Amino acid sequence: MKTRITELFGIKYPIILSGMSWISVPKMVAAVSNAGGLGILATGPFNAAQTRQAIKEIRTLTDKPFGANATLYFPGANDNAKVLLEEQVPVINFALGKGDWIVKRAHE
Repeated sequence: MKTRITELFGIKYPIILSGMSWISVPKMVAAVSNAGGLGILATGPFNAAQTRQAIKEIRTLTDKPFGANATLYFPGANDNAKVLLEEQVPVINFALGKGDWIVKRAHE
């Protein structure tokens, strides 16, 4: 199936797992990506070290595109967003905060 979404993200189906705290964990993210959708990791409940470890786990479970979100009102969210940028997560989304700096750094 080809859509603008599948072409943009390099996925087979236009299905995107929402980044839901305590649900969108590495195994779920990888399962969705391996099935042809786009898995999104929820970083809200994680600190920076946990976020980095989760990304590494996802990469051991899939070679497909995936993403991660940063809910900017959570404590430590800026540190998590920095990890997402450092780890070059293919898709980053953010919510509930001013994330213009994330967009700028992602495009550098």
